[in-house]
Amino acid sequence: MKKNLLFFILSFFTITAFAQGGIQQLPKSWSLNLAQNPETIVLPRLNMESIYAQDSINDAIKNIPWRFGLERNFSISIDNDGLWTTLDDGSRVWRALIQSPGALNISINFNEFYIPEGSQFHLFNAAHTDVSRTYTFNDNSEYRQMGSWFVEGDTLWLEYFEPKNSVETPEIEVSSIIHGYRLGEVIILPDGTRGINESGDCNYDVNCPIGADFDSKKDVLKKSIALVNLGNGYLCSASLINNTRNDKTPYLLTANHCLENSDPAFWSVRFNWVSPNPACGTGADSGNMQTNFTMSGAKLISNNSYSDFALVELQNRIPNSWDVAFAGWDNSDTNPQFEVGIHHPNGDIMKVCRDNSGAQKTDANGTQVWLIGGGAHGTGNGWEIGTTESGSSGSPLFNEEGKIIGQLYAGQAGCDGLQNNNDYDIYGRLGISWNTGNTPQKRLKEWLDPAETGQTSIETLQNILNTPEFDMTGDLQIFPNPASSALTVLNYKYPNLKYAFVNALGQIYGKGSLSSTMNSISVSGMSEGIYFLYLLDEDTNDSITKKIVVKR
Repeated sequence: MKKNLLFFILSFFTITAFAQGGIQQLPKSWSLNLAQNPETIVLPRLNMESIYAQDSINDAIKNIPWRFGLERNFSISIDNDGLWTTLDDGSRVWRALIQSPGALNISINFNEFYIPEGSQFHLFNAAHTDVSRTYTFNDNSEYRQMGSWFVEGDTLWLEYFEPKNSVETPEIEVSSIIHGYRLGEVIILPDGTRGINESGDCNYDVNCPIGADFDSKKDVLKKSIALVNLGNGYLCSASLINNTRNDKTPYLLTANHCLENSDPAFWSVRFNWVSPNPACGTGADSGNMQTNFTMSGAKLISNNSYSDFALVELQNRIPNSWDVAFAGWDNSDTNPQFEVGIHHPNGDIMKVCRDNSGAQKTDANGTQVWLIGGGAHGTGNGWEIGTTESGSSGSPLFNEEGKIIGQLYAGQAGCDGLQNNNDYDIYGRLGISWNTGNTPQKRLKEWLDPAETGQTSIETLQNILNTPEFDMTGDLQIFPNPASSALTVLNYKYPNLKYAFVNALGQIYGKGSLSSTMNSISVSGMSEGIYFLYLLDEDTNDSITKKIVVKR
């Protein structure tokens, strides 16, 4: 045991590579004792009985997105609502407060959104336990619109900070919020469902083994998968996809049916939502990990119902510090030996499924698809490992080489207790999407092969591995220091961050994971003195040592 602990401590003494700073900041009001708060805008409580009844039917349908929330239309603006406060140094803070009673989470749509250079904007909950990333000038889009990722709780703060002598005028106007009612907290909902662990018991978390011939590929490909908040109360799955220039253009491949009643300008996406303690078809609950690998805004590039694909481009490029991947693809339309799906069923934490029978080509009422045979359709008995469900819509299908060959369109596969129901799934075929449309807006070729190489397949591009040197723009904040009762670690960059807290003699007072965005380490039982916080990113083996003073 001592040898293991010593190895754990020594493993931290590698090159220091964590950034202490960056553009991510806490909301200004958190460090201020403001005397006056804005009046809370309280929306009427929703009657959910009919909503649950609708969901009980729609949840079985895969060719529609999965509903997690209800859009509530109303308008507030920075010009006419909320409260402005001028600070002693001449800077100003604007705040507004919205409550949607009973919500598990709230996301928000802005029909006007422009942040001047030097200013900052945040969303956070009343308990200060969930906060958005910092929105800045770099988040402005050509449409001056934005949709946010959701913040947990039924009360949402909006805060804009303006430095003194700012000459530009912000534009912030809310058009609607999404009242999230069944995604986020791990609780029993009125209809008997369970929030984060909403998907069926036969599902396999993406970190579960599915075969030595694919596990190493899976560990890279999962970094390309995104959960997409469609800005209308619905969710789909998607994947970052590479192009022949390997230039990290942030293309996201999903299903055409995810565009229904949805504007990509209001989309927000989340990467790296992976359970730290996976459940592998046992019915056990997956552990949660709250991360801020989120981005807002996209524009439609190309789509076609013939193979049910949609390609969008994210508004901003992926930060070099993010451990994500741009998945490779194969457009040859060759039948795979076996195939793997990675997805977010029912808006749940990332899952994986595998079919060993080999998908077959077929026509599904005019849509050209891959058939995962099962039930009365095709050959085979559905997925051998895991399944897909509503919310998996748009997720990629990978062939045995780990290359995208399609995206989920529909199907009847699901769980029957801890077992798969042996039914079928169908995926739109990338080989059809490639060149079937009569314009670039109806096909993939011009976007994924801009260099006109004529390649039929390309490899996955890992974002971090293709960065010339370790990126220092990520953000890791540790405060307060000195600490009296608890130490907070804000982590916006490292999904596999571990820590050990030791004294000057090397005695360990605690160790574990800091994978969430906001993490707390208790120091209340420690004597006053100097301690050391060792932090290790398990993905890169980069580390940092931070001196912490405990003082009361």
